[in-house]
Amino acid sequence: MRAAWQAWLDLNLYARLPWLGLIMAAAILRARGLTNHLLPLAAGFKQSKFRPQGREGAREKLEGFCTVLEEALAIATKDLDRLILACELMSRVTAKIRSNSKLPQLVELFLSRPLVTVPLAAKLIRVTPKAVDLMLAQLGGALPRELTGRTRYRAWGIV
Repeated sequence: MRAAWQAWLDLNLYARLPWLGLIMAAAILRARGLTNHLLPLAAGFKQSKFRPQGREGAREKLEGFCTVLEEALAIATKDLDRLILACELMSRVTAKIRSNSKLPQLVELFLSRPLVTVPLAAKLIRVTPKAVDLMLAQLGGALPRELTGRTRYRAWGIV
């Protein structure tokens, strides 16, 4: 990952967007099937104070990458804590349901995707949109946050 980012910086294609190289390196690793999950390195770069100038030595570049990695780990830890809390809240609701309910599949969908809409959930769970609406009402207080604020095109996510 570091080597791909270093190659991006050496090419100097977008001098104002050095974090874009981290996204490109992650896309390459995902496309080759080497990983499914990567740390949010681009977000870590934006949070860190390291900005490559092109005249740093190897030590400064490595220290800069380590600070980016530290910030990314902090962001990933916060995201993981948020997902664990949401999973616990929703699992309390799913513990009281029938064994043939599709509500646990909806919970897994919320945990696996950043944004869930009613049509998407209906397609992936193989139920009607009305059934998804009823399951969302069944979640009650454990329901993830609504992200759109609209009534017609609603979307939820764990933020």
